Amino acid sequence: MTRIGAFLESVRGKPGLREALRHHEVLAAQPPVHAAIGGDGLAAVAPVLARRGIQALYRHQARALELLGKGRDVVLATPTASGKSLVYNLPALAGALEDPEARALFLFPLRALEQDQCRRLEEDIAALGRGDAVRVAIYDGDTPTARRRKLREDPPQILITTPDMLHLGILPHHETWKRFFAGLRLVVIDELHTYRGVFGSHVAQVVRRLDRLARHHGGRPRFVATSATVANPGELAGELVGREFAVVREDGAPRTERHVLLFDPTGSPYTAASRLFRLAVGQGLRTIAFTKARSVTELMYQWIVEAQPELRPRISAYRAGFLPEERREIEKRLFAGDLLGVISTSALEMGIDVGHLDVCILVGYPGSQIATWQRGGRVGRTRRAVIALVAQPDALDQYLVSHPRTFFDRSFEHAVLDAHNPEVLGAHLPCAAAEQPLRAGEPWLAEPATRAVAESLEEQATLLRSESGDEWFAVRRRPHRDVDLRAAGSSWSIVEGDRLVGSIGSGRVFAECHEGAIYLHRGRQYLVTQLDWEERRASVRAVSAPYYTRALSEKETEILSRERARPAGNFRLVQGRVKVTTRITGFERRRVHGQDLIATEKLELPPSHFETAALWLEMPDEIPAALRAAGRHVMGGIHAVEHAALALVPLFALCDRFDVAGISYVKHPQLGRAAIFLYDGHAGGVGLMASVFDRVEGLLEATRELIHDCECEEGCPACVHSPKCGSGNRPIDKAASLQVLDLLLGRVPLPPPEEEGEEQPFAAAAPPAPAVAPAPSEGPDLLFFDLETQRSAEDVGGWHNVHLMRLALGVLWDARRGRFETYREAEVEALLARLRAADLVVGFNVRRFDYRVLRGYTDDDLEQVATFDLLDAIHARLGFRLSLAHLGEETLGRSKSGDGLQSLRWWKEGRIEEVEAYCRDDVALLRDLFEHVRESGHLLFRTRGGERVRLPLRVSLEELLETRGAEPAARGTRR
Repeated sequence: MTRIGAFLESVRGKPGLREALRHHEVLAAQPPVHAAIGGDGLAAVAPVLARRGIQALYRHQARALELLGKGRDVVLATPTASGKSLVYNLPALAGALEDPEARALFLFPLRALEQDQCRRLEEDIAALGRGDAVRVAIYDGDTPTARRRKLREDPPQILITTPDMLHLGILPHHETWKRFFAGLRLVVIDELHTYRGVFGSHVAQVVRRLDRLARHHGGRPRFVATSATVANPGELAGELVGREFAVVREDGAPRTERHVLLFDPTGSPYTAASRLFRLAVGQGLRTIAFTKARSVTELMYQWIVEAQPELRPRISAYRAGFLPEERREIEKRLFAGDLLGVISTSALEMGIDVGHLDVCILVGYPGSQIATWQRGGRVGRTRRAVIALVAQPDALDQYLVSHPRTFFDRSFEHAVLDAHNPEVLGAHLPCAAAEQPLRAGEPWLAEPATRAVAESLEEQATLLRSESGDEWFAVRRRPHRDVDLRAAGSSWSIVEGDRLVGSIGSGRVFAECHEGAIYLHRGRQYLVTQLDWEERRASVRAVSAPYYTRALSEKETEILSRERARPAGNFRLVQGRVKVTTRITGFERRRVHGQDLIATEKLELPPSHFETAALWLEMPDEIPAALRAAGRHVMGGIHAVEHAALALVPLFALCDRFDVAGISYVKHPQLGRAAIFLYDGHAGGVGLMASVFDRVEGLLEATRELIHDCECEEGCPACVHSPKCGSGNRPIDKAASLQVLDLLLGRVPLPPPEEEGEEQPFAAAAPPAPAVAPAPSEGPDLLFFDLETQRSAEDVGGWHNVHLMRLALGVLWDARRGRFETYREAEVEALLARLRAADLVVGFNVRRFDYRVLRGYTDDDLEQVATFDLLDAIHARLGFRLSLAHLGEETLGRSKSGDGLQSLRWWKEGRIEEVEAYCRDDVALLRDLFEHVRESGHLLFRTRGGERVRLPLRVSLEELLETRGAEPAARGTRR
């Protein structure tokens, strides 16, 4: 039996681990896929390949190098240990050998990655045997002053740094780096997936400033980005750099067999993980355990060596906060095999080469599929391996161990950033102007969001415009020092006496650093004793307290703007911008062990405000009514849905649970109805809600599964309780939350209203007759319009919820061009724009039905669209309504080719072409009836007594165009 086989048998027989094992999955090995690279551009670096023992390139390496050779910007997104670094090392070395003045800049998010990459490059350069033809150097905060001066005066061919150092130490002094920028040919952005959220939004501006200065000095760099597997590598790279990238993601690297174990211990997950670690190391397996907190890393190490002191020389902790030489020593020992085990934070997650490992233990779900497989990719590079997830008792972990197929089959998350975040832009534009005056017409300022922020900064006198009006200058010489790439907005200092302990964003300071709060930093407790408003400083002193604190708050949201909307299930989903106001009303003291409430104290603090991106679920009144009828707590049910949904947002966007926040209303003051708001927890927003908008149904389905499958009765941290809830998880009604989700998702229909507000549609069916389209003309922009829906009135609880029926497709007849145009739901914005721009829209019951369907997607007043509603005109003359089918049959001898219910059946069966044909026939029938009225002045219909009579109607197109947008004489119902 192999060592891995023996280890798996030991796990199954070990008390405490055997009972906790919930799932065992075997991921099969895969062979390598090689490909040749054309041309001889890399012939000069053949010794590098020989040194590494590489006889052929993997498919993805060859493809990426081919695209780079064609001058493309490339993003390579393949799993850990797939040889991504070779894709940028080879061109950088080859370029330096070809042109001594060519320069490359390598950006890494962590200093540890710099050291590892520098070591590899130095070994490759030695293999070239070309002396000093190629030099590589690191320029960061650890670089001595004298060394920095030499690097500026005589820059190496390959310079390695971090975004932070680029922002603070290189770009502000670009004049001293002229030679480097002039020769800059290649910029490498490694670990692309880490540049998300606030950090990514900042780095997007740093990269734009870099490209701007390189061009100023004559450089024309290509960009190559590498990433762990992510759902949207091209989109992310493009947003970060502001260019279009060629995407390479077909992995050709080999994979060994891996065993994945999911554990859900009944006791402490840290105890279970420590036991698993000891078992693996005790059997001689090289093991790494990843924790989610520095304090847990240290505690696990302490527990393990106390239980088995003989392991002390063979294992180590590893985290940020260690001295650089300490971290290098641990990495060296792990690579050499001297260390058998390491307990680490995420500091060892990314591409540091630590040799061959056998077992990876994840102490808690890392928060994303990307991080999970990035950490898991540390093991099994050349032989069978084990990846073990030990779940924590929170909602996200519990959902995944309860739904293992989601864990294994779910696609990778979308990584998002917002390059137009106004807070971040407002921080970087003064930096850019201090480096080189901003000039009208340059691409950066041409972006509307950038121009708006620049004008705002000019009003604040942060930027000054030249007399000619075409340049902007920074007021301050070095505004860079005030910009923290890892935070949004202004920050407060946390100090103990004269010592700086840390910093905190202004949006969180009242919640975490109010007077009396226990602030945790690097595993130590600090009591906040004073807030200095003018200096933006929180004074603290170190304590050892048996309790922690949790702020109590009240929040409200004000809708500032709406950007897009759509019906979803039995609710309307809207994305926009909101202003969040938070009032900290008090705080709780709770015991560290057991979380028992010790005391509650009141606080009087000013409210804090910030603007951010949000999405919200507008609920029809039937949902609260149904909860009341069932005797459920309305707010408790909505509140519980909000908590559980927020916990699962990281399944759908690459973020931390605390990057997002929410608030629930039984009746929002602006909406007048129940609503759940989810919003980016950073000022200005970082793009998370925009990413979730298109996947909100999946989020709600997962939320329902989480709550339904949790075995608790009234709610717990594994389903509907939130550790950050400002009201102490009150009120919460778990049973009501399931009813809310069933109604939102349309699993159960909305209850019908007491009185039906409108008539049911009149339906008639007859074989269609061919319509002869009129010839195109040069007249006004005249459109004939009809749409079909995905849901019936019964599906959405009645005709008063027409806005929830969702667009299946809309069809226009363009009279000027003589053609049909079809718009699906994904193209609804284009349809709305087309209707708004028309000189006249002709419809049948368009105001009472079609426009009300479209109101699910927009808050614009569609009454302002120039419209002639033929049914309105008929109702105004007769006092009652006639169906389109009846009018077509009696006037033209043609009827409709089906009815609305038939169209719905076709839609649900996926017969989209038949839905479109039916809708086109209706539009053609409407068009021909309109032309008949214009020419003859009447329509024909049959009375209840059976007489076929004329309905006089005088329609002048010229008069309609002159009175475009006028109120209709009367309103009608759906045909």
